[in-house]
Amino acid sequence: MPNSARIALVCATALTVFSVWLLVPARTNVGIGFFYVVPIGLAAWWGGRRAGALALLSCVGLYVIGSVIHPIPHFGATLAVRLVAFAAVAILASLLREKMTGLEHSLEELEAIRAALTPSALPQLPGVEAAAAFVPSEYGVSGDFYLLTNGPDSSAVAIVGDVVGHGPEAARLATFIRARFAAFAASTSDPAELLMLANRALFERPRHTRKLVSAVCLRFRAEEAQLSWAVAGHPLPLRLPGLDEFPAEHSTFLLGADADLALSNLETSLQAGDGVVVYTDGATDVRNDGAMLGIDGLSRLLGPLAKLPAPAIVSQAEKAILDWAEGPVRDDLCVLVLKPQ
Repeated sequence: MPNSARIALVCATALTVFSVWLLVPARTNVGIGFFYVVPIGLAAWWGGRRAGALALLSCVGLYVIGSVIHPIPHFGATLAVRLVAFAAVAILASLLREKMTGLEHSLEELEAIRAALTPSALPQLPGVEAAAAFVPSEYGVSGDFYLLTNGPDSSAVAIVGDVVGHGPEAARLATFIRARFAAFAASTSDPAELLMLANRALFERPRHTRKLVSAVCLRFRAEEAQLSWAVAGHPLPLRLPGLDEFPAEHSTFLLGADADLALSNLETSLQAGDGVVVYTDGATDVRNDGAMLGIDGLSRLLGPLAKLPAPAIVSQAEKAILDWAEGPVRDDLCVLVLKPQ
């Protein structure tokens, strides 16, 4: 509704109360003055505290004029009671308006963050078929993210990460670290180097407080059929079609835990018919009747899908996990699949 129409409605409502006040006999119109709370509440809801205060003063003025035309006993006491009621309505309506506005802005921010963390359109990667599925947690969005991009050496780079924690704060940090990954990937595609650069960025943030992030980074060179990867505290990728976990050279710290984090790459060949599944723990931590799906359960669900194209794997895997889970997921669920073309 346009502001002019709202103002007209508030004024019309106030004048209607005033007119009814004048038309009703004096001995029966004492309670009519309380109906001024309607235009006051509307003004505060639509325009905030200032508009509510202006409507309150206007309605009090009309009430005083009405009491002059129809004198009422104990005018001072009745006016004081109505002032308290009018002020309470104006304050309550304006507070509700501010709360609703804050919730709307938070929702818009979370939607923008979600779009940034999990873009709907994936880039064209050299020699790779890629697909991703993302289901936000019951909190709206948490800290899971993925990035698919082209490396400077004509390679395909894939990164999946998870900020420790939930809610908007984790989502904002995920946005920050994903943006850092995207910037670093423009100059290097080395997985271990990318993770170490991101780790350094976490410590160099203004007003740094310790926040932890798990991540896995992969680089695939189609002309060599060579896959390199490095892991920082993240669930290990699964190799298609056998769904065996990729080996890890040694246990690694989460990003943000050690400023001097040192990582190294591992490599393997990836031929036609092979593939990689990268996921966050939201895909394994779902529960049904108290039991957790786990890596074995995820492998069991993915087994019949292993030889399908990447888009079919992620879409059917998402459905299978959600069908298995009991109720809404409590953590973001992210699954990404890469297959040589």
